[in-house]
Amino acid sequence: MEAMIRGFERYVKLEEPATNCDYTHNVAAWHNVPHPEERLRFWSDPDTELKLAKDTGVSVFRMGVDWSRIMLKEPTEGLKETVNFAALERYKWIIHRVHSYGMKVMLTLFHHSLPPWAGEYGGWKLEKTVDYFMDFTRLVVDSVSDLVDYWVTFNEPHVFCMLTYCAGAWPGGHPDMLEVATSALPTGVFNQAMHWMAIAHSKAYDYIHEYSVSTPIVGIAHNASFMRPYGLFDVAAVTLANSLTLYPFLDSISGKMDFIGLNYYGQEVVSGAGLKLVETEEYSESGRGVYPDGLYRLLLQFHERFKHLNVPFIITENGVSDETDLIRRPYLLEHLLAVYAAMIMGVPVLGYLFWTISDNWEWADGYGPKFGLAAVDRANDLARVPRPSYRLFSEVVTTGKVTRQDRELAWNELRKAAKEKRTRPFYRAVNKHGLMYAGGLDEPIWRPYIDRDWRFGHYQVEGLQDPFSRLFRFICRPFSPRLKLDSQEEDVEVLVVPLKAAS
Repeated sequence: MEAMIRGFERYVKLEEPATNCDYTHNVAAWHNVPHPEERLRFWSDPDTELKLAKDTGVSVFRMGVDWSRIMLKEPTEGLKETVNFAALERYKWIIHRVHSYGMKVMLTLFHHSLPPWAGEYGGWKLEKTVDYFMDFTRLVVDSVSDLVDYWVTFNEPHVFCMLTYCAGAWPGGHPDMLEVATSALPTGVFNQAMHWMAIAHSKAYDYIHEYSVSTPIVGIAHNASFMRPYGLFDVAAVTLANSLTLYPFLDSISGKMDFIGLNYYGQEVVSGAGLKLVETEEYSESGRGVYPDGLYRLLLQFHERFKHLNVPFIITENGVSDETDLIRRPYLLEHLLAVYAAMIMGVPVLGYLFWTISDNWEWADGYGPKFGLAAVDRANDLARVPRPSYRLFSEVVTTGKVTRQDRELAWNELRKAAKEKRTRPFYRAVNKHGLMYAGGLDEPIWRPYIDRDWRFGHYQVEGLQDPFSRLFRFICRPFSPRLKLDSQEEDVEVLVVPLKAAS
């Protein structure tokens, strides 16, 4: 399998601690780790990450450019006085380093890092941010277009707008009560910000295509969760959420994409105005339900919706926060099988990027959830400690196979932990109604592994859980045909067809 893996979008120098309180004061798991301001030192020491990535056998490295590094302040008195040209040269050098390891570059222009000066005046709620973003885009394209193989203009635009301008959980939002109450309306702050981001993407797409030396490949990274209702009365909420997040942004830029990037982490069970923690479901440390079938189903849905565009898909992010690494190994294999199954059904998938190489800093969760194939020893000079999943991922990349043996071993280890009722960290606060809060916990609670078969093709949906639906199923149960399955019966060996990177 020719796979792809992403880098990291936001870093600070060792000698530049993050002092902006808006970015740190309400972030969980920030102050309870050694040297939080250092992140991963990618800015000053990219080789550590690049070597880890290259040693897995991947062919493409995804990284990002931090807008606030390039434009230090709002260019009210002209662009020249605000640009950090030294930072542009540093990014150019880092991209050259990526190439020196034999990997191609996927470059992200906006990965949630809105400059603080833009957040002060309202950011993407105002049209002038489009002009400023294009100033930034032109600077980057003119500097490195001959070195970039894939471009991502925006990463998860609707997630950024929701958590910044609707919920106020991310920096730069500060919504008032009226904005929150009216955010989902057609003229609300969510659609307002999404509109300007769509305009910015279209303009950036045109500029990249016009001024790149070679033929560029430009798309976005769109977050897609598989949403399902907890009860009968939550169906409308799921319909509303999907109508806002699933297709509208892609529809608005449908003529300006060379690929569709999908970020998929799992399923979300909607209950009322929140997300339900279902006790019988397996979750990541950051509260995402593990559901490989969801990736397969979403790929089929998106392909049906956008096949007239004749553009391929790239899984731009897929991963799970799991410090124990027991969930990550079967998670990786089962999601690769889901992608392969979608390809068999005719979905054109160009590549797959796993999130992520090393444990990273999350906007809402700090250093709590552990997403990395490699752990980071923050007390020991940020030393990287590859987990078993790192070796498993490397094996799949180099051999192109998901074997029965690997699948059985990974699943049996997790199943054993569930049978022994072992526990693991969980970084989401849950209220008395079982609803999860948006922000992460500074210290984790402990949640047991769930004895449930969520492997691809094995997951059985329990159905709606409201009292009426439960009663209806109870009444109909004697008359319903039963499909007898041994959920633990092993499948035959599967060979994963190479995912070819575009040339």
